[in-house]
Amino acid sequence: MTNDINSLVQNHTRDFGEQHYVYPVISRRSRGVSIGINLSPTALCNFRCVYCQVVGKKRQAGILADIPSCDEIMPNPNRSVEIDLAVLEDELRRTLTLAISGELFQSGHFAKTPPPLRRVNDIAFSGNGEPTLSPQFADAVRIVISVRNELGAFDVKPVVITNATRFHQPDVSEALNLITANGGEVWAKLDAGTSALYEQVDRSRVPFQTIIDNITNAARRCPIMLQTLFFKMHDAVMPETELLAYIDRLKDITQQGGQIKLVQLYTIARATAEIWVTPLSDGELNDFAARIRGETDLSVETFYNG
Repeated sequence: MTNDINSLVQNHTRDFGEQHYVYPVISRRSRGVSIGINLSPTALCNFRCVYCQVVGKKRQAGILADIPSCDEIMPNPNRSVEIDLAVLEDELRRTLTLAISGELFQSGHFAKTPPPLRRVNDIAFSGNGEPTLSPQFADAVRIVISVRNELGAFDVKPVVITNATRFHQPDVSEALNLITANGGEVWAKLDAGTSALYEQVDRSRVPFQTIIDNITNAARRCPIMLQTLFFKMHDAVMPETELLAYIDRLKDITQQGGQIKLVQLYTIARATAEIWVTPLSDGELNDFAARIRGETDLSVETFYNG
């Protein structure tokens, strides 16, 4: 049974039948079914993370040529692909209906889902890149909330999983407000405490301070979830100085009035963009979590397989 669960939560494929934008996954962090919304079919992202699983999957398959470099994708909005919002709405309605009715669990790998995980927790903007880069992000948020309400699934949370680079943009800010006003959550990525490590890990031209400012301002308006991925680079764990800097950033956010609902601390579960990126052991991840809890009094949960 344990192997079946591990296989389920490690399978975050964006493929679901013939659908283009909507895909269900079993997620430990969601404690059940998370229905993904992919607004980045071309892998448009302004991060180039060393641990990226989208690039890692393509690296494994030997098809990296279609993954753009940072210089090609930042800040070039012309790489975004127009989303067919009518198709997205139909796919979401169909997928959410399957999940709510339980029909989703009657076939394929979902049939192995244990009863405690056969619940729909959220509809999450995630996908193959950064969802807030899509010019249609706000429209897609409105569709998600409309379909959820239409089906009476008011306990299913709208969620955006994001690198927090565009919170300061008016259209994105409006969409985030709509998500939180409808019982949803913002899950913001923060992988480092210093600009040096951020540039090494996330490999973005967006300034590190922009990330910190955006997270702080968003957390002042509504409690947010922080997602942090720790791992080994070239077999070495993160230095003590970097851990302390990360803890200081968490303290800075809360001291400035930001509310951090939870820190989700996790490690590598699938193939990564760079082969020298490897997972922490359970013990190493737990040690980091204990340090963060002890220094900040924040709630910290660890996840090992997605």
